[in-house]
Amino acid sequence: MTLEAHPAMRTPGHLQDVLEMEVRDLMTPGVISIAEDASLSQVRRALSAHRVHAVLVVGRQTGRPLGWVTARGLLAWLDGDPRLACARDAITERAATIQPSATGRAAVAALGHPQVSRLLVQRHAKTMPEGVVSDLDLITGPQG
Repeated sequence: MTLEAHPAMRTPGHLQDVLEMEVRDLMTPGVISIAEDASLSQVRRALSAHRVHAVLVVGRQTGRPLGWVTARGLLAWLDGDPRLACARDAITERAATIQPSATGRAAVAALGHPQVSRLLVQRHAKTMPEGVVSDLDLITGPQG
């Protein structure tokens, strides 16, 4: 069921409007990232310190996004020795991107793909990310 099709979601001035807004107005600014060779203990500390559900893993040499390590994904590593793996090993979600000028409707469609729960907001692959947009950002709408 799409966001716009559900009758409970048809609240004037909010969720319907979100579908037409630009992602730049809906995203959470900034991105918490960590180098690919960081330890899982460092990943856990970053998640905790920043109170986020995922951190972006970037290449040590290139700074390019490799994917997301999620809190849920780290559950699989609880039994193992965290010194035997690094952030790159714990990536559970690819780094899907969306343009800042894309609409909320486009973000809803992109978030509907399997294994995509957040979108990296960036103009081009070689530019720095501006932020992240998730389902919660779309549901709550602009916070400013």
